[in-house]
Amino acid sequence: AHGDLSRRNTVGMDVDVATFEARAEEAERRIAALELKISEGATVPAAPAGDAAAGDEFKKKFYDQLVSLRLELGKSRVERDAMIKQAEEDKAKIEKLEEENSAMSYRITHLVRAVREEMAKKYPEAKNVDR
Repeated sequence: AHGDLSRRNTVGMDVDVATFEARAEEAERRIAALELKISEGATVPAAPAGDAAAGDEFKKKFYDQLVSLRLELGKSRVERDAMIKQAEEDKAKIEKLEEENSAMSYRITHLVRAVREEMAKKYPEAKNVDR
């Protein structure tokens, strides 16, 4: 039953990490597209011929979007890395607790057996000693 808990926790973490990775990949695609447009010297289609100010404004908007996407990508990576680190720590804690639980269960089983044996020796005429 405890193994089910650790699997359930890691499955949820896999979904969260996958979501962040998908967001990061989408941001990287958008950044690459913007960089390509900027490097090709994209201009504003509606700008009159020879209107350098409109072209510069267009490039500035692309650049601002590029910076924004890079910031979003960086934040997503930091969040993803933090989640992965937390998941690893949680997994280690779960494994330790499962080991402790198993050891305690083993001890309880043997203590109960010892108590029953002593009760049977001390009170051989008693009924329901196994309860």
